[in-house]
Amino acid sequence: MADFYPDSLAARVAWHANFAAQAGSSGIAHGLSLLQVTQAGDDATEVANMVNATDTVHTFSQSWTQFATIMLEGDIHAPLPAIPIPPALYVLTSSAPGIEARTRLFAGIIRAHPTYTPEVGESFGIIGPAPGAAGTPSLKATAETNSHVRLKIAKQGYFLIAIDSRRGGGAWESIGPSQTATFIDSRPPLVAGQPEQRDYRCQGVVNNARVGGMSPVVSAVTVP
Repeated sequence: MADFYPDSLAARVAWHANFAAQAGSSGIAHGLSLLQVTQAGDDATEVANMVNATDTVHTFSQSWTQFATIMLEGDIHAPLPAIPIPPALYVLTSSAPGIEARTRLFAGIIRAHPTYTPEVGESFGIIGPAPGAAGTPSLKATAETNSHVRLKIAKQGYFLIAIDSRRGGGAWESIGPSQTATFIDSRPPLVAGQPEQRDYRCQGVVNNARVGGMSPVVSAVTVP
């Protein structure tokens, strides 16, 4: 399952606000205690305050660095810069550390409750985003010496790619799967010493079956 908890601090502000609101409206019905619901609300406030304070401290740090640079290394004739004002003393809303770990615990309680459904998970934000569907792969063919053709594969999220080829007006044939982004077609020519046109296409493979769209056809003329 994809992770539901946001990586960035800024994204956590909105996430916790929603989680706390849902906990306040239906958290007890889905297994949370009254103390846990209250804690979820305190945590949401703490996250918002702390993210804002972190931004403020970062801004002050930049201002102080600029002030100190002017005072210590600046032009002797420059005007005296204003002294940056430190941020106000931070006041804790929640005395309990470990907000992320506690939130994951609350999410686990909700998921384990008999009333849990995917809709409940979505409303609380405790279902991770679905993995993006793999795109259609594509090929780039480059002729090399000895009748070899190098295929550059844009795999588009697939682990394994099936590659087909046709030549001499014949039918498409599989020339092998590729796990890597480069595949060398080293087949000998149909007529020894003669150039030939080779067409290529590819498709993703999942659980030993071809899936998704077929790539556009690309061609190369071999160099004997």
